[in-house]
Amino acid sequence: MRFLANSVLFLLLATICNAVLAQSTRPPISITPVVTGVDASFRGLAVRNSQEAWVTGTAGTVIRTVDAGQTWQRVVVPDASELDFRDVELLGDKTVLLMSIGNGDSSKIFRSDDNGETWSTVLVNAEPKGFFDGMSFDKNGRDGWLYGDPIDGQLDLYKTSDAGLSWKRLPTKRSPKLAEGEYGFAASGTGIAVLGNHVWIATGGSVARVWLSDDEGETWQANETKIRSGNESSGIFSIDIIDQDNAIAIGGNYTEPDLDQSNVATSSDGGKTWINVANASMPHKACVQSLGKGRLLTCGRTGIAYSDDLGKTWTTISTDSYYTLRFDKGSGTGFLAGKDGHVARFELADLNE
Repeated sequence: MRFLANSVLFLLLATICNAVLAQSTRPPISITPVVTGVDASFRGLAVRNSQEAWVTGTAGTVIRTVDAGQTWQRVVVPDASELDFRDVELLGDKTVLLMSIGNGDSSKIFRSDDNGETWSTVLVNAEPKGFFDGMSFDKNGRDGWLYGDPIDGQLDLYKTSDAGLSWKRLPTKRSPKLAEGEYGFAASGTGIAVLGNHVWIATGGSVARVWLSDDEGETWQANETKIRSGNESSGIFSIDIIDQDNAIAIGGNYTEPDLDQSNVATSSDGGKTWINVANASMPHKACVQSLGKGRLLTCGRTGIAYSDDLGKTWTTISTDSYYTLRFDKGSGTGFLAGKDGHVARFELADLNE
């Protein structure tokens, strides 16, 4: 009986240990490449739910899936074949906004209120020195901000309160005055974040800072970071506001992407102060997004990395190159997109963990 009892106990313990080991070694995220049928370079991405996602990029390319990436349809935007769409926002059930980049009037905002059936141009950058970088909307889907490279030293800012139907340019006297050689990056449309009356805008170049307004753009505070900067190819490329207290900023030098120090910083006071993550070996990344419950995902030409502790530690889960990502927290699924038409769908191993 003692032998039998000991055997049963041994088997039980072995089963528990194997289960724990299997759980600990299971990849936190499963990534599945999908076929898009196009070869554009993608940097714009938005996810409406587990089934619908939009991806945008060079040569006026806009594609859409409504079956979780199994098939993709080309969305035609009139007179846009030469444009580079770097950002896309999905608002409500049928409203879509596209942002193109480029000098002067190559920077535009297009809007559709019928899910891409028809389009109207709602904003054209009238400044010859203008260059749009990214846009972001509050959770209400109405209030949003658009930012661009500085004009005569002042950050170029626009605000909308009607889901992008109309835009008002912020008066120069209310716009942040940047340092010489400081500007934003139109990397993945994620250099800006909006939450209520708070707006965060990341910069790079001569200095890497996060500009914060907590009064809807009336005043701005420049918050220093120690993320790699000092030349035109380095700085903060992406930020995300995790909750009221925690935020993440990521970047590096895109011309020397393998430089892997001083490329990621965290904030625990709502983006007012930033601390570089100690001993983080993180090569250049172009986009970072919160997955909920302290989990983060970042991507770039140097691969994909994952954190489950608010960015304190990171694990490389893939060396595949992607430039942008978005995630639907309700379903635990998201998409990555990059060069040569590459798109992948990813899914959290356990949404409830």
